[in-house]
Amino acid sequence: MLKFRFRYSFHNLLVWLLLYIIVSPFLLHMPGAKIVFSLFISLVLFFAVYAMERRERLFKIAVAILGASLLLLWLDVLNIWKLPRQVDTALTMIYIGILIYSFSKHVFRARIVDSRLICAALCLYLFLGTFWGYLYETLYSLAPSSFSGDILASDVHSMVILRHHFQYFSFVTLTTLGYGDIVPRTPGASALCVSEAIMGQFFMAVLVARLVGIQVAQHFSGGGQNEELRQYFHDSQGK
Repeated sequence: MLKFRFRYSFHNLLVWLLLYIIVSPFLLHMPGAKIVFSLFISLVLFFAVYAMERRERLFKIAVAILGASLLLLWLDVLNIWKLPRQVDTALTMIYIGILIYSFSKHVFRARIVDSRLICAALCLYLFLGTFWGYLYETLYSLAPSSFSGDILASDVHSMVILRHHFQYFSFVTLTTLGYGDIVPRTPGASALCVSEAIMGQFFMAVLVARLVGIQVAQHFSGGGQNEELRQYFHDSQGK
């Protein structure tokens, strides 16, 4: 049972990430939206650490940061203890940064292409967009003149809605869509947007080349299936 859960850990994480990104925005104006939104992000962060390699040096650090971040988040949501929002945001960004590093190693060191690797690559891409969204939110909270736009003109006092706006802006930038409803107004904000757009394009190009290369190597080696089984049991023993 443990091996089964490990093998599909990235599948579960991808489901929660998509629910967080696609479904939670529809709930922003319902009563208790802050609790629902916080529950979504808590589940995403929890399932993310479950997908990490247990033998990694950063695993215990990630668990500690996750615990502290979730504790601060829910103390604020339940109005028990309030710290500056930047504190919890900073902890969450450090945690997501560790996840990005861990998932990058998994994706670019893989020797077989299977559904687990595809889900890991998608999770990595979505976490990149999420991380940049937190960067934009932090910059805006420190310097509100960094960004402007129609959708920032209202609801700016709601942390949940503001976070959703910058998560949306991040993915629009990552995919280079550029709708223009939020725009950078300072050199620092513009630099962040440019770096994210460049990273998004390079990531997709390198990832596709990597997956194709692995698939071709599997095909010509003639041992793809056996190698997949060996890799699966090797990873399972490391958990």
